[in-house]
Amino acid sequence: MYNRQLRLLACAILLVAVSFALGATAMAAPSLQWHSDSVYFDGRGILHIEGYFYNNGTNTITWVNWHQVDVYFRQHNTNWWHHTAATFRDLNLYLYPGESKRWTFRIHNVDYAYFDFWRVTWNVNYNFNR
Repeated sequence: MYNRQLRLLACAILLVAVSFALGATAMAAPSLQWHSDSVYFDGRGILHIEGYFYNNGTNTITWVNWHQVDVYFRQHNTNWWHHTAATFRDLNLYLYPGESKRWTFRIHNVDYAYFDFWRVTWNVNYNFNR
């Protein structure tokens, strides 16, 4: 009986130690998110994508190497179509954990399209401080 209690105590201690180790690893993870607020064409035919970056990690974001966006449109009673894509490089973005910053991307030389709905997917590569 004493041996069984000792094993249970050892397992509980090991479980607590692993939980703390995994929690510390997850807490130190950098994470940068992009949220699109609006997509529209201006009078000169330039496509604007307005939104903001949000640092929801625990590390400071110091620079964006590249940010790729894909823009999809849809009209009523139609399916989504991929309208354009662009990659923006070397964005001077510095965000502490929990901070956000508004940003507007502009895509030139894109065909105008009438749309009722829009969707933006994105991928980003960035630098951060540990």
